[in-house]
Amino acid sequence: MAEVGEKLQEARKAKGYTLDDLQQITKIQKRYLIAIEEGNYNVMPGKFYARAFIKQYADTVGLNGDQLLEEYDDTVPHTHDEEFVEKVSSSQTRSGSKKQNSFLEKIQDNLPTILIVLLVLAIVVAIYVAVANSAGNNADEDMISVDSSSTVVSSENESSAEETEESASEESSESESEGSETEDSVEIVSSTGASSVYTVSSQAETNTVALVADGGDTWVSIAADGTTLEQGLVSDGETLEAEIPTGTSSVEMVIGSAPNTVIQLNGNEIPYAPEASESVRQEIELQFEAATSETDTSSEE
Repeated sequence: MAEVGEKLQEARKAKGYTLDDLQQITKIQKRYLIAIEEGNYNVMPGKFYARAFIKQYADTVGLNGDQLLEEYDDTVPHTHDEEFVEKVSSSQTRSGSKKQNSFLEKIQDNLPTILIVLLVLAIVVAIYVAVANSAGNNADEDMISVDSSSTVVSSENESSAEETEESASEESSESESEGSETEDSVEIVSSTGASSVYTVSSQAETNTVALVADGGDTWVSIAADGTTLEQGLVSDGETLEAEIPTGTSSVEMVIGSAPNTVIQLNGNEIPYAPEASESVRQEIELQFEAATSETDTSSEE
């Protein structure tokens, strides 16, 4: 049994957990938990998941997962970003090729119908042009007998139409500005690549953080002011969502596979920092600023 596995097993027994208990808490399959304790990482779905499972195991039984991985760095598998990027790139290439072939096949199958529709449209356009030219000639003849009063009425109508357009434009601008005031403001404060800090100014009464797996599986966790809200392995296409308690000042997220994970706050995507584009595992912190209502501001004045 590997030293890291022995240490984890001792901590588990000290907590009074069985392997079945640990499987229920962490959502990690029992055979992977056994493999971790025995140091048999070959049965893991990948080196990345081996490290992620070890960290989650350690955190659950009261150990510091990051410190444990660092302490046993020589014996724990390492992830390779190059292999991951190559896998994602090849998958995207195959997907793009299939979509292109499907599009060309649809065009070929519907080509006769498309040609007929184009022919009908050409005939309709030709008829419309002929009618418009005929109406234009009649209008030119009628304009000779139009008196000056008609011109005045036309000018008044144009002025009224311009005023209506300006009013509608102002109302649209006001509604856009009002809508923008309710949006969350998220700014990047600092980033080292593997760790990024954001400030959030939100007008919502309750905030919801969602982590969406897009392009592959990912292990994630969400904590509010140090208290874990949700954590586990999220399969491709699924979402892990947590409602942030009112009054929370800081939300900490651990993203096991950033290229496969989309971060959303109240339904809006939060982009990763440019420095973090090459990091697979990332730690994200959202620092919430206290919102000041208009009522409080007016009372202070």
